[in-house]
Amino acid sequence: MGRGRGMGRGMGGGAGFAGAPPTATIPTVDVEKCVGCGECAKACPFGAIEIKDGKATVNAALCRGCKVCASACPTGAIS
Repeated sequence: MGRGRGMGRGMGGGAGFAGAPPTATIPTVDVEKCVGCGECAKACPFGAIEIKDGKATVNAALCRGCKVCASACPTGAIS
């Protein structure tokens, strides 16, 4: 006897969720508050932050949304 459709080990390939990467909330930088100190870039474990023209910029392709940068920012410029 088989199992009914959708029972047991999930819905299979048609559900649209299998294998999809989780979405990360990319932090934003308030350029008025950012002083370009680089603490966020040093703290980022994924190398997703660079200082360009004296301000922090987040590379969305590398960012995983962990928000370690926000915790490291001394001016509260990252949220």
